[in-house]
Amino acid sequence: MRRGPEGERGGSAVEFALVLPVLMLILFAILEYGWYMTHQLTLANAVAAGARAGVKVRDWDPENPGDPEEEARRVVREGFWLFDLPEGNIQTDAEVRLGPSGARMLEVKVVDLSFRSLTGYLPDSLLPRRLSAKSLSAFP
Repeated sequence: MRRGPEGERGGSAVEFALVLPVLMLILFAILEYGWYMTHQLTLANAVAAGARAGVKVRDWDPENPGDPEEEARRVVREGFWLFDLPEGNIQTDAEVRLGPSGARMLEVKVVDLSFRSLTGYLPDSLLPRRLSAKSLSAFP
């Protein structure tokens, strides 16, 4: 093993100590944004599944009775498997929209859902703390 000059002892440790915080910030940023995107994509998929399930239920059809809005809420709660959604965060709205087809629409959205950080090391300015998703489906 080769030894360096006597005046450079511990230089590698100092360089490592200077670079380590930057590397840790990059590592935690990757983990946090991955966790955030997992939550956002799972929420968007759950809301879309809720809207699809809601339009399949028709309160006027004797073969498939039920409340479309309640079915949509149930499917959204089941589809968001990361944690339990508070009931107040799921909003549904079934109404007749004026448009070229005049179709009855079901809008399902989750608004202002608090996001729980994985590590907690990133400040609020670098990572969103709220999730939201919206889906709009037409009744057949």
